[in-house]
Amino acid sequence: MPTNLETVQFTFSNVTGHEYTESESVGASGQVIAAETAIKSFEIGFEGNDREIMSEKIQTDADVHGDTISVNLEALFRDASGHIDDPYGGDVEVLVITETE
Repeated sequence: MPTNLETVQFTFSNVTGHEYTESESVGASGQVIAAETAIKSFEIGFEGNDREIMSEKIQTDADVHGDTISVNLEALFRDASGHIDDPYGGDVEVLVITETE
C-alpha cells in the first residue's frame, strides 16, 4: 500500500470577528485508505499595530471521500482583550499523508 506526501498552502488576511476556517481538496491516485495531516510551517499575526497576544490556535485534519481528501484548517489569533476584533492573517502549510490501495 503506497504512502503519499503532499503539501497544501493556506493564505488568509483581514480576518476579524471570527475564527478562520477553510478546506482544500486534494486528489489521490487510487482509493484512499487513510489520511492524516500535520502542520509543516506557519506564520500568523496581527495586521497593523502589534498587540499583546492572548491565544493562538492552528488545527488541521483530513476527511476522506473515496479518492479525494478534504484538508481542513482552523486558525485563530486573539489579543489580550479577549475579543476577536483585530484583523489577523497568515500562511499555513499543511503536510498531507495518505495511504492508498
